[in-house]
Amino acid sequence: MHPQISNTVLGMTSNHFIFRRFRTRYEKISEMTCKRNTWFLLVALMLGATLFFSFKDAGLPVTISSFGKQPALAVDKTNHVHVVFGRANEIFYTYSRDGALSFAVPRRVGEQTKLALGASRGPQIVSTDDYLLIAAADHTGRILAYRSPHGGDGWEEPVSILKGDSTAKEGFIALAAGKANDVHAAWLDLRIGNHNNIFSATSVDGGKTWSDSRLVYQAPEGKVCPCCRPSISADREGNVYIMFRNELKGARDLYLAHSKDGGKTFSPATKLGKGTWMLESCPMDGGAVSMDEDGRVGTTWRREKTVYYSEPGKPERRIGEGRASTMLKTAKGNYFAWQQGSEIVVLTPDKLDSEIIGGGAFPRLAATSGGSVICVWESEGQIVAEKIP
Repeated sequence: MHPQISNTVLGMTSNHFIFRRFRTRYEKISEMTCKRNTWFLLVALMLGATLFFSFKDAGLPVTISSFGKQPALAVDKTNHVHVVFGRANEIFYTYSRDGALSFAVPRRVGEQTKLALGASRGPQIVSTDDYLLIAAADHTGRILAYRSPHGGDGWEEPVSILKGDSTAKEGFIALAAGKANDVHAAWLDLRIGNHNNIFSATSVDGGKTWSDSRLVYQAPEGKVCPCCRPSISADREGNVYIMFRNELKGARDLYLAHSKDGGKTFSPATKLGKGTWMLESCPMDGGAVSMDEDGRVGTTWRREKTVYYSEPGKPERRIGEGRASTMLKTAKGNYFAWQQGSEIVVLTPDKLDSEIIGGGAFPRLAATSGGSVICVWESEGQIVAEKIP
């Protein structure tokens, strides 16, 4: 063979051999890379699933409505969750039948001239044995009650809790359900000397008719703190507790009044906590009162920048820093929620430290008969909810 041809053939053979080795090695590398990528993909999917279920178990806020302010909630005897809130002069309602995992499209309940909405003012809701009741105050001085039977598809024509009076111009209303279809209401009322004092009324038919307005507390200096919402809690034994912020000698402290006869009469109101808050202006922060099934009472409220827990006749205990606190006494223990800056934080019985559950303001709590606790609040123009572990 010619030397040049021989060298060409040898070169071609050598190049072909190199190509085959390169191709074999490339295929092995590709196979290894494919296996490695598949393994990484499986790990990523497993990690993602773990994170997903971890977040799901921890709970994420559910959007109840894309609009609205000042939500309040109640849980009925079938554990359906009911939420009411406002927008401008309108009142809206929605519900959940799956433990606050999803909610129906909000429906309009009614409209009131100058509806009181904002700074803890807004419509309230309770559930009795047979009815749902919404009450809303407006700055004309009226408080209207809207009743709906459980399982019904609408709301009856509203009735005035104050009957012919229009003396609740501050726009605060608090509701609590008692035995059977009893509902107790408390509000700030101007009928004595055009100064705010604490009045209440009771309905025994789920809110269709109401007793005459009753004086709960008349401030010695003429008025209570005018811009803090009162709170109320009741049980099936006839106990009714009303908490409000007083105004005595420059102090803006929380006081508690107690009725043992279903709201007909009240004992003299007593101060909560040992400290005091000297303040010339209204802090616009009313706190909350709650009773457990054994009749034990607890309260939460703010003094300066601190949120406290207090029981009647006992020293207060610091819960955290913030405002707009609310609470529930349950068989598991005390649940707290409050606003800390622009975030909502909760403290549960099984934890030593509070945790952030989302951004927003004005949280409210309610519990199911199974022990689950639901928190609702307003967040950037929306109404959101979360189940608290």
